[in-house]
Order: sequence, then C-alpha cells, then structure tokens
Amino acid sequence: MKNIFVYFLLLNFITSPLFFSQTGEETENGFSLNPFKNIRGLNAELNYKGEVFSNLSGGMERKSIYLDNIDIILGLNFDELVKWKGANLNIHISGNHGGDPSEYSGAIQGISNIAAFQTWKLYQFWFEQNLFNEKISLLFGLYDLNSEFDVRETSSIFINPSHGIGAEYALTGENGPSIFPYTSLAFRIKYNLSQSLDIKAAVFDGVPGDLNKPHGTHISLNKEDGILLTGELTYKSETQEFNSDFFKLSVGGWYYTSKFEKLHTDNIHKIQKGNYGVYISAEKFLLSKSENSSQGLAGFLRIGFADNNVNQVNAYYGAGLTYTGLIPGRDEDIIGLAIASISNNPKYINVMAQQDFRVEEFEHIVELTYIFNVTSWLKIQPDIQYVINPALCNCNTYSFAYGTRVELAL
Repeated sequence: MKNIFVYFLLLNFITSPLFFSQTGEETENGFSLNPFKNIRGLNAELNYKGEVFSNLSGGMERKSIYLDNIDIILGLNFDELVKWKGANLNIHISGNHGGDPSEYSGAIQGISNIAAFQTWKLYQFWFEQNLFNEKISLLFGLYDLNSEFDVRETSSIFINPSHGIGAEYALTGENGPSIFPYTSLAFRIKYNLSQSLDIKAAVFDGVPGDLNKPHGTHISLNKEDGILLTGELTYKSETQEFNSDFFKLSVGGWYYTSKFEKLHTDNIHKIQKGNYGVYISAEKFLLSKSENSSQGLAGFLRIGFADNNVNQVNAYYGAGLTYTGLIPGRDEDIIGLAIASISNNPKYINVMAQQDFRVEEFEHIVELTYIFNVTSWLKIQPDIQYVINPALCNCNTYSFAYGTRVELAL
C-alpha cells in the first residue's frame, strides 16, 4: 500500500505543471502551511521523507523496498517566551518505517540515510544556554553528534549515509556514535573565537540506546559503556549564506574510553582500552553565476582514519560536486555527483578469509542525484548509486541501485 502511495505521488507531480515551474511562497495570499509560523518564541517543523529504492542488478538480491522517516521538531526560544536570554530547548520526535535497501546491495556504508529500525522515539531533547553575546554555548541532553560535528552543507544533499558522517566514524562503537538512528546523553561546549573560527567539544555516553531494546527511546548508563569524547576546530567564511563567498574547513577527532576486542586471526581474544580516529573536511563554493549568488558549482572533500587494531573500516575518502540552477528556469534545483570510498582493514580481511568470506580492500559508492524543488515545501529526488565491491556481499563485485525520494517540509 505504501509503495502504491509513493508511486502515485511521483506520477501525479511529475505529470503536473508544478513539476516544470517553481514557486516561492506557499500561496499567493500569504497563507502559511505551518500553523505555528507566527507564534512568538516557538519554531515547529513537520518533515516527511519517503522513498522507494530498488537493487536493479548485482548485490545480494534484486528487490525493491519502501522506507520513510517522519520528524516532528519543536524549538523553544526562552528569550522571546520568558525573557531568559540565550536559552533554547529542542524537542525532536522521529518515526521510521520500512526496510533497509543496503540489505540487498550488500554495501556496508549503506544506501539510504533514513534507513532504521521501525519505531517511534524521542530522538533529541536538549537544552542550550548561550553566554557572553553567544561567544560560548553550553548544551546538555539527548543530542545528535552529526548535527554539529562532521557537517557539510555541500554533501548534505546526497542520500548515501557516508556523506553525512564519514563511515570510519559512523561504524565505530557497539551501537555507533550518537547519530541517527540512536542518540545518547551528551554535554557539548562551543566557543566562538571569532566570526570565522570556532572550537567545540562534547562528551557522550559510549553506547547510544539499548542493544537489546531497539524499540523506542532508552537511556542506559553503564560503567562498561565508557564515554565518547569528540572535538572539532572549524574555520569558515564570515557569511552564513551558501553563496559565492562560502567556504568551510574542519579538523576533528574522537576517542572511546571503553574496551575493544582486537582483530586477530588466532583464537585468542585480545582486548585493548580505547578506540580513536581523526578526520579533515573541506567545502567551498567554486564557481557562481553572479556575485553573491547561491547558484553555481560547489565541492567538498573529506578524509578520515580510525584505529587499525579494532575497526573494520580504518579509512574513508569522500568527495563530490554539486551545481545549483543548472537548468534554465530551475534556479533552486540541485544536481550532485559524489564518491564515498572505504578501506577495509587488512586485519579484518584476514579474519573473514578464515571464515571463507572474501572481502575486498576497498568499497566505492558513486552517487548521482538531482533535487527537484517543486515548491517551498515539496522536493522530489531521483537517485542512482553504483557500488563497487560491496563489503557485505560475497556473490557479486558490484551493485546498482536506483531510488526516488519525496520530501515534504512544513
């Protein structure tokens, strides 16, 4: 039923005049699709992403799958509500349904960044206090690390998860770091050294959620889980707008304090304390149609390395280009081409070889995507991903997947 609904939406919008023209506001008479838009101190969002992905060739199995994600976000500005200067509260409820297309492609990096266990949860619930004219920001609560760390505007349009946070970071820990779909309690401090330079650091519970209870929200604090420490230094353009003057350079690192089993081919279990990694990320608006224009060519690059003793993925390399307004009359549409490459740890390859499972040294995913900004609240995004050497597949050396995403934002 859901598949039929999504395909109906696609057919309806593609064959309608809306698909070939863009509108600015929701309606001509000023009516807002967001009933909370004019409530002072309250920001409310309802976002829906639904997609159908098909593994057309190669991989584990030729099959189509539907999945979706619903986000309900409430932001409270206490300065406007009760004159509490610099205080904000964020409440984020998330719901996921459907399957995971990577099950059929065999890609360890995944295919869709909304694939998750079917459940509703309180995803984020944090309080932030800004001090000294917003030079210092303190935050505490359930918090998504990838909302501020390892973030790029240019790579955010892509559907593959590795372009959100690098795979060498995302695939660490017992249940990953505190990112989608599981978050953990955290304390984050950010210091704006200048308008262009800031430094931030955070402490997280080492294991988000509960490994034995995937449904709902669970906060389980155990000494054995340890903590995750992360930090990042960012140098960026003074402008916050994504236009011809935009650039951003970030250097970050992370460290788990808990114990991890080393990768060895013998039968002796060797344990080490700690797990670490570093990354560097850069993006820039390369070529604009006109001065201060948001239309034109932008690019990004990211490189990351993880501890070679315990992690399956010990290195990641990602790069891509996007172009806004390529087609005349479609000024807000975006086309993007990117590649995400992981290096499988040679120690892991040897371990799997003993189990008669072949793992190649590298897995590469090439992604081509196009975002049709139909209206200010509707996007349609066809997406192609070609996987070379899918790491979880022992029967094919490639996978070819195609999907279409529909995104509604109120």
